[in-house]
Amino acid sequence: MEDGASFLFTGTSFNKKKYTSEIARFKEKKETENKFDYLSSFERANPDSEEATVSTKKRKRKQGASEAVEGFNVFKSSIKASADSILRKKYNIHVSGNNVATPLKSFAELSSVYGCESYLLQNFAKLEFKEPTPIQRQAIPILFYLLSRPRMLCLCSNWIWKNLGFCITHANETQAAQTTREGKKLAEYNKFYIKLLTKKLIRSGDLSKLHCDILISTPLRLRSAIKKKKLDLSRVEYLVLDESAKLFELGLIKQIDAVVKACSNPSIICSLFSATLPDSVEELARTIMHDAVQVIIG
Repeated sequence: MEDGASFLFTGTSFNKKKYTSEIARFKEKKETENKFDYLSSFERANPDSEEATVSTKKRKRKQGASEAVEGFNVFKSSIKASADSILRKKYNIHVSGNNVATPLKSFAELSSVYGCESYLLQNFAKLEFKEPTPIQRQAIPILFYLLSRPRMLCLCSNWIWKNLGFCITHANETQAAQTTREGKKLAEYNKFYIKLLTKKLIRSGDLSKLHCDILISTPLRLRSAIKKKKLDLSRVEYLVLDESAKLFELGLIKQIDAVVKACSNPSIICSLFSATLPDSVEELARTIMHDAVQVIIG
């Protein structure tokens, strides 16, 4: 028995051995009560301990989930890059540059991926454009991507469909006229104004009042209109130099320079298309543009 209770049994003979089991149960009960008292006092002193433990567990689970998602995204990106490489290899497409867009699998992706209106696909079908050519497969997605990017350079081999622009220059009037005709066919059923800059149009008066979405011309004629202050290119959003190698070979560097300077929109997108691209032409092009995206077929 406990010492504090022994006075109750003063003068009495008490056989502790006989009641050993009862004394043991009494002590066990006492120790249990003391343990609960200790836990209660600890909880009173640390009311947030359980919540902190739960919060720590939740944070660890969240961190683990975040790492898993990040790992999945890396895996997903790797699969996409691999699929792009396979598609480019199939069509003999070679690219260089940052963030090169995924090649087109079909013209249908112009609607499903890029949100083009149905009339454009209808015009493709009418003109019997069944499958994209290799350069179209890669160049068209790049052009859509560039629409939201800073000034960049796109160096490509010859491309039949070059008409998604606002100002397109050609080496000669024949090519300019051909591009105008093809562009109007693609824009059929839509209020899209495509104009060919002719001598008659320049003489007609102030071209700034002319409603035009795409202007097609030779560098010489553009420079003439600029010098006469009949044409304002400061709002041009997209400049295309078609057959660029021929443009530079014909000694039109000054004319091209005048056109580029007139297109003063800081967010303008510049693209060059050419069947061949000598190193000298590429070096000249890179003096006015940066972050080049280059596409070569073959």
